[in-house]
Amino acid sequence: MTHITGEEHSDKLPDTQSGNPADGIIAAKDTATITPNHQTDNMEVHHHPGPHHKSKKWKEYFIEFFMIFLAVTMGFFAESYRENLTNHEKEKDYMHSMIIDLKADTASISETIQNYVEISKVIDTMLMCLKSDNPDPSLLSNIISRNFWTYTGYSYNNRTIQQLKNSGNFRLIRNNAVGDSILNYDNGINSFVLNQYNDLKISMFSYKEVESKVLPYSELKMSSHTLFNAADLKNTDKHTFITHDKELLAFYYNKLFLHGLLCHTFIGNLTYNQKKATRLINFIEKRYHFE
Repeated sequence: MTHITGEEHSDKLPDTQSGNPADGIIAAKDTATITPNHQTDNMEVHHHPGPHHKSKKWKEYFIEFFMIFLAVTMGFFAESYRENLTNHEKEKDYMHSMIIDLKADTASISETIQNYVEISKVIDTMLMCLKSDNPDPSLLSNIISRNFWTYTGYSYNNRTIQQLKNSGNFRLIRNNAVGDSILNYDNGINSFVLNQYNDLKISMFSYKEVESKVLPYSELKMSSHTLFNAADLKNTDKHTFITHDKELLAFYYNKLFLHGLLCHTFIGNLTYNQKKATRLINFIEKRYHFE
C-alpha cells in the first residue's frame, strides 16, 4: 500500500495564487477601476477642431449685421409712417370739427348781433326821453314793459379748440399758419368778446338798480315778452316817476348811457370776430382742400 506524503500532496494542488499576495489585490482593484472609466469614455464625446469647423470670415459677420440693421431700420420707418398717417387723419378730423364749430359760431354771433341791435335801439329811445326837458314816464314804462332785460344770451362754440388744448393735440396741426390763426381767433373771443359780454351783464344790473329808484315797477304792463305776475301790477295808464330829483334822473341817464355804449361796442366786436371766423373757415378749407 502506497502512502502519499504531505509534500507529494502539496505538489499536486493547483497553483491558484502567485508568490506575491498583493498582486491579486491590485489586479482586483484595477479591474474595478477600469470598468467605470470605460463607461465614462463611452458617454463623453469630445469635439476637437477639425477641417469641418472653419471660422467665419468678416464679410459674413458684416452681412449678418447689415441684415439685422436693415430689418430694425425698416421696422422703425414703417412704424413712423403708420403713425404719421394716423396723425394726419386725426388732424383732418380736427379741422373738419373746427369748421363745424366756426360755422355754428358765426350763426350764434349773427343772432346775438341782431338781438343787441334791437336792445341798442330801445336804449337810445330811452336816453332821448330822459334828456328831454319833460321826460315822459309813460313812454319809459311802456318800453321797460316790453324789454325789461336789456341783455341776451351768447355762446362761444369752442368744443374743438378745448379738445386740442386739453389733449395736447395742437402738435398735430402741421400747418403753423392754421394753428396760429385758430389760437388768434380763440384769444380774441376770450379776451374781448366774452369779457365784454360779462361787463354788459354787470352794467345792466347797475343801471337797473338806479332805475328801480326812478320808476315804479308796479305800473308796468303785462307783455308776452316778460314774466310779470299780474297780481303785482296796477294795470294803470297813468304812469309816474318815483322822484323828480334831477340829480337822480341824471345819474340814471348816465348808467343807462354806459350800458348802451357797451352794447354798441359789443356789437362792433362781434361783427369783427364774425368776419375773422368766416376768413378762418375759408383758410382752413383751402389749406386742407375741403372745398
